[in-house]
Amino acid sequence: MEGVRAAMKPTLSYCIPVQNRLAELKATLRQNLDANRRFGQAVEFVIANFGSDTALESHVRTNFASELASGRVRFVPVERLDPWHFGRAKNVFRDHVAAELYSSLDADNFVSAAETQQILDLHAEHKGRLLIHHFSGNWGDGTCGRITLPADLYRSVGYDERALPRQYDEMDLILSALRAEPGLAYVSYFPGGALRKSKATAKFLRNEGVGIDCRPVADLRTAKPLNPKQKGYIEDGGLLEAMQRFNRSSSFAKNARSSDGKERYFAEAMTGAQAAVQTLDPAAALQCFFEPLARPLPRLDDGLVPVFACVKDDTFVFEEWYRHYRRIGCGPFFIVDDGSAVPVSETLPYPDVHVLTPRVGHYRTCKAAWLMAAMKAVLPQGRWTLTVDADEFVDVPSSLGRSMADAAAAAEAAGQSWAPGLLVDMLPAPSDQPGGTARGSFLREFDHHLFDGSGDKAAYQRNSSIRWAFGRHWRASYCIDARYRLAGTFDVLRKVPLVRYSHDITLHHGFHDVAFSDATKTGRERWRSPLLLPMRHYKLVKLFDTRERERMAEHAKLCFIHDSKTTANLRELVAGDRGRDWDKLHSLYTVPYDPDRLSDPEFFRDAPGEAAAVTGLLRRAMHALFGVSQTSLR
Repeated sequence: MEGVRAAMKPTLSYCIPVQNRLAELKATLRQNLDANRRFGQAVEFVIANFGSDTALESHVRTNFASELASGRVRFVPVERLDPWHFGRAKNVFRDHVAAELYSSLDADNFVSAAETQQILDLHAEHKGRLLIHHFSGNWGDGTCGRITLPADLYRSVGYDERALPRQYDEMDLILSALRAEPGLAYVSYFPGGALRKSKATAKFLRNEGVGIDCRPVADLRTAKPLNPKQKGYIEDGGLLEAMQRFNRSSSFAKNARSSDGKERYFAEAMTGAQAAVQTLDPAAALQCFFEPLARPLPRLDDGLVPVFACVKDDTFVFEEWYRHYRRIGCGPFFIVDDGSAVPVSETLPYPDVHVLTPRVGHYRTCKAAWLMAAMKAVLPQGRWTLTVDADEFVDVPSSLGRSMADAAAAAEAAGQSWAPGLLVDMLPAPSDQPGGTARGSFLREFDHHLFDGSGDKAAYQRNSSIRWAFGRHWRASYCIDARYRLAGTFDVLRKVPLVRYSHDITLHHGFHDVAFSDATKTGRERWRSPLLLPMRHYKLVKLFDTRERERMAEHAKLCFIHDSKTTANLRELVAGDRGRDWDKLHSLYTVPYDPDRLSDPEFFRDAPGEAAAVTGLLRRAMHALFGVSQTSLR
């Protein structure tokens, strides 16, 4: 019986995803079956019926009963895709391909007997180690999406389901398959194929030093696809171009060898994702980037400041984080959960917490785009909102009021569209070594911060990230930068937590900057503003907790999580014995955290080791006595 089954196994599966395309299938399926009748059961046509379209099913079962009975046609009902996504649509055949070869076939494609015979002959010649791209050489004519490769390679590599819905899906599969199987024959209808025709792809391959074994063959098709597009149809500066940029750059980042190359492509992918958000309307942005919501979006309370965050696994901090922001007048909460082991919906099961699950991109390429898409779906123009990470607690100094709404009102009264923040790494008091866990007691134990201007500052001052963030005001960062003192890592402590939303907003991946199309980016001088918001940062809590250090170490291994600098910093932070760090803490000056101390732009001048011509205390006294502006004293 097994021998009979093996003999009946088809060699080639033409796989056709169909959703709202019955008219096209009616025009092509009969012709394709008749043209390929002579191959018998060696060739099958597998139709995926997305959304269980009864009209489509009725048409196939009525008109192709004998083909269904013989197995030449198979009909697979699958869930509807909304919105349509080419990669997801074409991956549904992974569990349904019975043949040795997978071949993608759109509902409007024709396939001739000569073409099928060519595929079978090439398969025999190359013993299954080939990939055929049925691209004519004319972009947009409906042929670039046709590809044939071994079914096991299709299953193992597959289409990228985290790509944006359209553009470059087949090209990514080709690059990824060639990467996975070096020496695979790349068969095309002209020398170099699409890998040479695409200038960006050809440049990528040159830069990577990748040689392609291209085998040109004759194009034996006898009929063109039904729905060709106009030449240059994606070069409109709109959504399709943004999708192309994101998907192509994500593919290059995934397949690049060097970390520098990956970083460059990651950056390009981020701009593509953000451009896509800006071209979509609010409902479409939500639908494109996220899975369907568990609950409808809420109406906003005029007295509260909404919070947007992207998180992964920071479970231990969530409850206190949520309560803190509730206390200072924030809500509701819109949290992008990037695959936390314990879902955020279980950690924070509150009616004002709305969890969004990404369907596109990865943290490295899409953190900012996810939040921009969520904001676009939720916020009206001009609404103030807070963007923070899960281990960041923004405080409102008494000079700005008591609530986040007060801080927003102060920024608006000053004519600003955002308020600066300063990240303050929280530490335990020198006399109290932290306990063995980061859970439950971290707010009590980590209630101090570094306040020390002593030591050799030269390397810190020269660092490009520090110069970008603070310029000549770098000392304000130096005196509170505990991570630099403990591990020698350079982290940008400036943040933009509070912003006035506009549809043209562009968020920085780490919230270190913000931009609007009608204004210049943030400048260094703004971090000397009386609008400054201190932000308690509890990342160092994790370094004293074994499980959290292990999780951070795992994150540091994943290229789609953090940029190269952050990854290097994480690796440095989680390495070694924390006991040595504890010894370092004893030699540094720390103080109890007080947001009002940090709200003064001259706070750092009071730090031990800071030698200044005029002390911060004297400056404040002069200001109080004579009304001398702080700006004039700098």
